[in-house]
Amino acid sequence: MSVKSVFNRISSRLNPLARVLACICACVLILIIIICCAVPSCGKKLDFSATFYYVCYDAPRNVQSASSMSSIVHSYGGAGYIIESGGNYYVTVACYYTDKEAQSVLKPLANKGLECSVVEVEAGDIKLKGRAQRNADLYAGNMCTMLSLSRLCYDLANSLDEFAVTQSAAKTVLSDVQTGLDSLSRQNASNCFTGELSALRAECNDVSHGYVLSRDVRRLQVAITDAIANITLY
Repeated sequence: MSVKSVFNRISSRLNPLARVLACICACVLILIIIICCAVPSCGKKLDFSATFYYVCYDAPRNVQSASSMSSIVHSYGGAGYIIESGGNYYVTVACYYTDKEAQSVLKPLANKGLECSVVEVEAGDIKLKGRAQRNADLYAGNMCTMLSLSRLCYDLANSLDEFAVTQSAAKTVLSDVQTGLDSLSRQNASNCFTGELSALRAECNDVSHGYVLSRDVRRLQVAITDAIANITLY
């Protein structure tokens, strides 16, 4: 038997095995490509979500007209805080945590001459990228704490409206809110929360001075929820 015939015989036996190996290698390569393409888009998700229902005065406005209406709404006892949603600016009267509560106050406000509507804003439940992924637990904790502080303000404002709390007790609650914001500020000395927390601490300090009014507490509450809804995590 010639060398050529022996080689051809061996080659014919190896060809099926070679085809199998080539198929396996191709499958492995495709799998690697799929994994590599998927990894960059799989950011860690923020373990926090909340929905706020803002009762806002009149129709959406530009920032200039909203600013002019802010003091008027505040004089009526509303928060008067300006929020932005969908490119429009709204002057808030109050913020609620359920749509039912928000809708229930529209008619009483209309009777007082304030034609309002409810603006729903969702917060959290987003994918994180880069540094934000490493700080996922910290950021989720920040959001939860800020949400709790906003609810303290909500409850306090309602109690003030009902004359169910003394000024001394109101200042104690605001002191607790201030302490919470101060604690968050120390834990977030150099990240995306730093500036927001600094502004909220100043707002809380302003509300605490002098006679505590429900409209000022509501303004602080809305400021906190607005920070939660709009902070850019990085």
